[in-house]
Amino acid sequence: VDTTPTLSSQDAVAAASQAIGKIDLNSAAPTTDLQILPSRGKSMLTWRVQFGELPTTPIQKPVVFVDAHNGRVLLKYDNLKTSKNREVHNMNHLTVLPGPIARIEGQAAVGEPDVDGNFARLGSTYDCYKTLFGRDSYDNAGAKLISSVNYGVDYFNAYWNGTQMVYGDGDNVYAKSFALPLDVTAHELTHGVTEKSSDLTYIGESGGLNEAMSDVFAAVCELYRDNGGNLATGPNANTWMMGEEFWLDSQALRFMNDPAKDGFSLDYYSVDFWHHDVHYTSGIPNLAFYLLSQGGSHPRGKSTNVVSGIGIADAARIFYRLNTVYLTPSSTFGDARVGSVKAADDLFGVGSAQSLAVKSAWTAVGVEVGD
Repeated sequence: VDTTPTLSSQDAVAAASQAIGKIDLNSAAPTTDLQILPSRGKSMLTWRVQFGELPTTPIQKPVVFVDAHNGRVLLKYDNLKTSKNREVHNMNHLTVLPGPIARIEGQAAVGEPDVDGNFARLGSTYDCYKTLFGRDSYDNAGAKLISSVNYGVDYFNAYWNGTQMVYGDGDNVYAKSFALPLDVTAHELTHGVTEKSSDLTYIGESGGLNEAMSDVFAAVCELYRDNGGNLATGPNANTWMMGEEFWLDSQALRFMNDPAKDGFSLDYYSVDFWHHDVHYTSGIPNLAFYLLSQGGSHPRGKSTNVVSGIGIADAARIFYRLNTVYLTPSSTFGDARVGSVKAADDLFGVGSAQSLAVKSAWTAVGVEVGD
């Protein structure tokens, strides 16, 4: 490689700036250095032109490689590393969303328990998705994570509205604040993941799958947080309980390992779903995920299948691929069985132990159609 450039660094900057659009070179503060770049099997001398942050939407930090002999642009990319971008609002018991901003990314704790607590839960959930699945926020494009806490007076719920999460304080009789438990935040944020991927319709079997995806990844992300990012050490009893940290009326809201324990949730498939709340039909895929992860048989003996558990880490990978690749808005439980088998085949091989365990887990909860 001829390491003596015939193109000046100034001309390289001009070529690079033209390649990314008209910019203010004073504010972009480009720097240059010579780099040998392999291109289609041939090493080439280039000027690497690195720009500072550009005030575009979204913000960019371009890097452009320019041939140091003829000025041709060979490669360019955005060098802005994506990260958490959190914004928590404090409603102070009002109801017009989103309310006053209380804390943003990079800001120190403000001393309000729900604000600081939910800020941390958003971070843990983001880290869970990013580390385990390579997902950058709920839209996989770095969307800001927005929450409003202290919503209303004794408001007894939390929800995802399509752009943000909202948390009530509870009434301190049946429940404490919804803003503080990790599994609530992960549950609501996963509704955003589902909306941006499978977009499961929120009624009937597709609605039950929608809720189950939120419970599944609430369990996964709670374990991720509790074990410092290590899923190999395995779940504990709390992993399979939804809302155990804030629910006061009983031990938990839902029980993935024994859905019928709450008195409402379904744990075995039937075709009569339309009059059941989606939070209760979710018990069937929730139990399928538990059995896939941990192994065993139906907790109430409604089937004879004994599932060979594959561990929560592999089960999570299968269900993540199911939700982001194979499910569609109208998917049924049978579609989820077929899709999760395909996901296991993709990840671990056709006929793998993981694939066979997926079939066995769905059979154990009465979902036997599709393959």
